[in-house]
Amino acid sequence: MAINNFSVEQIVVTVNGREITDWGESEQPISEAPIDPKATLRRGKGGGAVRLDRVNPGRALTLSLNPGSPDSAYMQSLFNSNATITYTRQVIGTLEKVIGTEGVIVNDGPVNRGGQTISDDEYMIELNAWTGLKGGE
Repeated sequence: MAINNFSVEQIVVTVNGREITDWGESEQPISEAPIDPKATLRRGKGGGAVRLDRVNPGRALTLSLNPGSPDSAYMQSLFNSNATITYTRQVIGTLEKVIGTEGVIVNDGPVNRGGQTISDDEYMIELNAWTGLKGGE
């Protein structure tokens, strides 16, 4: 069994075709989470149940970038222009990859400047359509 490497050096991320590489100091510079459940189970009092499936549960994504970087300036320009976002992520050496489309940058993160430390530039994205493939060899 091989050891898989999930460091940022082994991950290729693109936003609208541009590769993003200048990550910030965050413990998790790339964070992806579901917006809605993929399925809901409604249980009746008589013992029956109904399943409700959602075609596109969507995904919430946060990217933490190095402040002052060209990548952050690029993301800020997409945010300012209300651009529609397409996102991809692939881990080199594994079969893990995702593609998210029909996205918007819903907000940027808090900004801390002028002290002993500064914050990463964060961009919060929500994507309507999401296809993910996890796994390995």
